[in-house]
Amino acid sequence: MKVNKLGLAGVIALSGLIAFASGSFAQTNAPAPGGRAGGRGGGRGGAPVPPEVMLAQMTTNLTLTADQQTKIKPILEDMAKKTAAIPADDADRRGKMTPIRDDATAKVSAILTPEQKTKFDASGGLRGGGGGRGGRGGGRGAGGPPPGQ
Repeated sequence: MKVNKLGLAGVIALSGLIAFASGSFAQTNAPAPGGRAGGRGGGRGGAPVPPEVMLAQMTTNLTLTADQQTKIKPILEDMAKKTAAIPADDADRRGKMTPIRDDATAKVSAILTPEQKTKFDASGGLRGGGGGRGGRGGGRGAGGPPPGQ
């Protein structure tokens, strides 16, 4: 019986150590590959999302047809080219990117079916961010009750 108690205590201790170590690594503040801490893409502080990745995500999320993909790909590539031309240290970078993104969003929306457009708009369009929930991550809103209450 002593062996079983010791074995159980060892397993519990090892589990706690693994959980602690996992949490420590997951909470690192090291800069992301894009050069800034946080690592979010697409104008949120990280590296921009490549057009191919955006198209693949849209294809999955919106069930794009091959024809739609063919029409949307050059729009995303043009948007990426135009936003990449804005210097990273430009004080008004965000202001200059907004009309470029809005124009691309309008062009993409014109290609989508009504059902796809609803999903596209709810996801935040080319801006991303989860459709009005205050960006990615979603959490509870300000002033809301704590979880479980």
